[in-house]
Amino acid sequence: MNIELLIGIWLLTGSISINSQIKFFGDEPDPNGIENWLNSNSNNLIAQVEATEGLTLTISSDGKFSEERTGTPKVYWFDKEGVLESEVIPFNGHLSFYDSKVFLLVDDLPSWAVPSDEVNKKKLRYDDGDTKIADSIEVQGEQLIRTISVVTDELYLDRVIVVYKRGNH
Repeated sequence: MNIELLIGIWLLTGSISINSQIKFFGDEPDPNGIENWLNSNSNNLIAQVEATEGLTLTISSDGKFSEERTGTPKVYWFDKEGVLESEVIPFNGHLSFYDSKVFLLVDDLPSWAVPSDEVNKKKLRYDDGDTKIADSIEVQGEQLIRTISVVTDELYLDRVIVVYKRGNH
């Protein structure tokens, strides 16, 4: 994806979240379940997002992003440290382009939360061994779709779809 499509101010318009668990085959968890969850999306849920506002995502031409809370957005939110919070806690970071996708990565992550392998360093914003978070964005028409995929304890799955519209420059 071309960074030119992403640059600008994006205003939150809606969000939806789902919870699931890794599928089992007999007594064994799906060996590809974690990777598949972190690499997939739930774009089929976009039509079901619940309207909310109060968060601005700004992406600059140097590949950095910042978030600003401007209200009380209703979003199922995992903070920069992988903690499920009762309210949105904005964070800043940089874009990572990998395998035709764009990921949001956190700046200044503690070393114990940085993924250990080189591929995951490009696509996971958080990995402390218990919790893994992939946070990707893509432009669809006039919307920016953010997909936050979370795996906890290699069993529990969360996905948050956050939808933004372009704001004024």
